Amino acid sequence: MDFTLTDNQRAISDLAGTILAERCPPDVLRTLEAADDRLASDAWMALARADLLGLGLPDEDGGSGLGLLDVALVAEQVGRHVALVPFWASTAAAATVSRWGSAALRWRWLPGAVEGTAPLSVALWEPGALGTTTRPSTTAVADGDGWRLDGTLSPVPWARHAAAVVVPAAVGEHDVVLVAVEPTAAGLTVVDEEAIDREPFHTLLLDGVHVDSDAVVVDPADGAAALLWTAQRTGVLLCATALGVAEEALALTARHVTEREQFGSPIGTFQAVAHRSADAYIDTEAIRLTTWQAAWRLDAGLPADEALAIAAFWVAEGGQRVVHAAQHLHGGIGVDIDYPVHRYFRWAKVIELLIGGTTGSLLRLGSSLAAQEPVAP
Repeated sequence: MDFTLTDNQRAISDLAGTILAERCPPDVLRTLEAADDRLASDAWMALARADLLGLGLPDEDGGSGLGLLDVALVAEQVGRHVALVPFWASTAAAATVSRWGSAALRWRWLPGAVEGTAPLSVALWEPGALGTTTRPSTTAVADGDGWRLDGTLSPVPWARHAAAVVVPAAVGEHDVVLVAVEPTAAGLTVVDEEAIDREPFHTLLLDGVHVDSDAVVVDPADGAAALLWTAQRTGVLLCATALGVAEEALALTARHVTEREQFGSPIGTFQAVAHRSADAYIDTEAIRLTTWQAAWRLDAGLPADEALAIAAFWVAEGGQRVVHAAQHLHGGIGVDIDYPVHRYFRWAKVIELLIGGTTGSLLRLGSSLAAQEPVAP
């Protein structure tokens, strides 16, 4: 694959970066983190006006018809600016509705997602799971002309801001159905959680939640394939966000060790500091390489399980090394919450847990390798 970005891709990245730099500076983020409503609505609507919320959707759904790699470039900028917007969650949910939903369902939910007025979300995690769940414990039982849902989903990002949440549920022993559940549905309790990166996350308690047949995104026959499809694209967007987090943590560190002096010299000239900064650069580039490879393979219709597991490993393992180095090389100001570097540590930790951490990513990689046919000697 060619890792060189096209002119259009550079323009997308630059546009998203400019919008978020202007609307999510540290003082704005500090105010939002202390507020009840954490959404950077000015930035979110600016992304919508720039047509960046529907990049990956086809023209008939109000999008630009671009690929996952193009969409991931915006997620990267969200990470660079630790912007409190529901980009990866809403984008993944909208892509699922677009790819698998009926015309009526697409008409109902996608215009608001593209315009920013009604973002969507995904409920791919369950308590105690290492990464996204491929076999939900939430159940769906036929109920009249629809389904009855019971179970617990956590963490669910931006659920209170979402017009609907794409929820997977097990049907019998083998099938899965994906449905769009409104947060105000009867029988659904939304419990607010406090994530360390200050993004809104929630636990959804489903107790006899009824959804009509017109809320079904994917029927049980195709549900397992659709769930994997959704999890893969959500994973790429999370990895791309983590790439932006690592890039900016490294950039902040590079500026600091260049400007901070001890014994009459910038501390970046000290061998130990230079070596650790170089290691952080290598880890960041490993995240970039593996994330873009996974995105490219999905865009090309190629198997991507292994590539995505490898990218998740580098996000979890390498990403933590980058933000730890950033904290340590900043010295005392690294723990000062008035200085922005602490946000990158927090964001990296949350993403690490969402993708399953080092253990979860290696388990997925091992399972994928073990399932392959052995090569004859």
